[in-house]
Amino acid sequence: MSLNARLRVGGMADEEAKQLPVVLDAATLRSFGSSTWMTDAGPVDVPVELRDADGGRHDYEDLESRLVIAEIDDLVVHIASLRDIIASKEFAARPKDVEALPEFRSLVDRSDEPSES
Repeated sequence: MSLNARLRVGGMADEEAKQLPVVLDAATLRSFGSSTWMTDAGPVDVPVELRDADGGRHDYEDLESRLVIAEIDDLVVHIASLRDIIASKEFAARPKDVEALPEFRSLVDRSDEPSES
């Protein structure tokens, strides 16, 4: 299954981004660091790290014990926990992040994600 991933570039229309000679693979992700992509299924953010609500930096190894594993067809995807995403959005405090917080908190309330101890 192909999702036709293309780089999201500020100020560039999706049709223009589709023309960029960029391939989404492990080498590209390593060289880009944090990046944002558009796919036929919607946008995907690929961060190198997440910040907590106090600004602390957390890389994959820090977040690994709390991540969520999703299986999509034959693909296994590791996703940051909702609580880690919420903390990162609280730190960023951009209008779009603040606007998204109620929905993320609602998702936590409805999820099976373990409570913080």
